[in-house]
Amino acid sequence: MERAIVGFDQDEMGDWVALLECGHRQHVRHQPPFRERPWVLTPEGREGHIGSPLDCVICDEAMAGDQGGDPACLAHEVCPECGAVVAAGGHRPGCRAASP
Repeated sequence: MERAIVGFDQDEMGDWVALLECGHRQHVRHQPPFRERPWVLTPEGREGHIGSPLDCVICDEAMAGDQGGDPACLAHEVCPECGAVVAAGGHRPGCRAASP
């Protein structure tokens, strides 16, 4: 199931992890020739992928009945205007939904 990327974090090994709107986390590694994600290597590249869809395997499994429970949904914290996780640091520059 595709979920929007709402932010990024690094794991204990320094690999980048996408934070998804459903509350799940997914590694987004650049490992050529297996995974081509050069955008994950720069802050600008990661910022450019906020709001982009990423397939959430955990949600797929939950929908198939393989795994129960409710994910911690972050959708209520995502600004519909700029895609930023508001609780994690506010809106992106120029966002019309940001308070003056």
